[in-house]
Amino acid sequence: MFFPLLLVSALAFLLLAPSAGLARTHTFFITKEQAYNGPLRADIPPALVIDDGDTVVFNTVMLMAGNLSPDMTFDDMLALRTEMKEKGTGVYAFTGPFHINGAEPGDTLEVRIRRLVPGKHAVTHIYPDHMNIGGLPEGFSRGFLKPLYLSEDRKTIEFAPGVTLRTRPFLGTMAVAPRPGEVLPPAVPGYFAGNMDNKELTEGTTLFIPVNVPGALFMAADAHAVQGDGEVSIAAAETYFEEAELQFVVRKDMKLHYPLAETPDHWIVMGFHPDLDEAMKMAIREAVSFLMREKGLSREEAYSLCSLAADFRVTQVVDGDKGIHGMIPKAIFG
Repeated sequence: MFFPLLLVSALAFLLLAPSAGLARTHTFFITKEQAYNGPLRADIPPALVIDDGDTVVFNTVMLMAGNLSPDMTFDDMLALRTEMKEKGTGVYAFTGPFHINGAEPGDTLEVRIRRLVPGKHAVTHIYPDHMNIGGLPEGFSRGFLKPLYLSEDRKTIEFAPGVTLRTRPFLGTMAVAPRPGEVLPPAVPGYFAGNMDNKELTEGTTLFIPVNVPGALFMAADAHAVQGDGEVSIAAAETYFEEAELQFVVRKDMKLHYPLAETPDHWIVMGFHPDLDEAMKMAIREAVSFLMREKGLSREEAYSLCSLAADFRVTQVVDGDKGIHGMIPKAIFG
């Protein structure tokens, strides 16, 4: 009977011992003064160091370095934007970066989006014609800013009398550091993910991003309460997140050169380029590569399947590099 008792004792010790090496949950809440306002670089000092598999519960702040408010007029916002540009700071206020131990160049960072809790208010806006910003940069001689208020349960926004929107919160920007030596504007998407403005990246979605520097250096910003495909006017329902819960997993077995996402029902491929036609080509190439790599299809079969079963949508047309994302349904694979 000695051996079974010894085994039970050993198991009890393991269960009661400190959980060294087990995934942990960190809380990381910032003020607008603690947010990072600047370009994407590989040498930004980490704000938090975590281990592979850990979860972080954090907040984000509003655009304009956390100063955008529903109490502002458009002219107030424009003056703030001009001041920030003159100082050389970006309008985005990033939470992070998070250094994930074990992440190395060539790995893939798996970002599991567990929970997103938007704030009480949001703002949407339009820039006037002469600024040439937005998908329809003519026909609007004056700027426009509209405050938006979320319901108590954060599920709806009354846009106007008789017009109610259901919220679908997501992070407009999730980025890892770019390659060493590169300094990139914070408002562009690319191989590092970045300002994708993809409304599909909601709770229950997983984002896969190629790692370019040790630790990955993940940052998040640009919280949206709801947005349509295209984000045509330049703005979604721009808000802040009271809480965002993300889990980070280092994938040594997954080699990507461009972001990929997974929902419960779809795989999502992406393409970004200043020319929307080129962005479409990139997204199609990513879809073909995915289907060949993951499903064993020939190049011809993969391209044909994209035409038969995948839906390619305009992600956004306002971020310098425009976006297309392809939705590949999982149901077709049995």
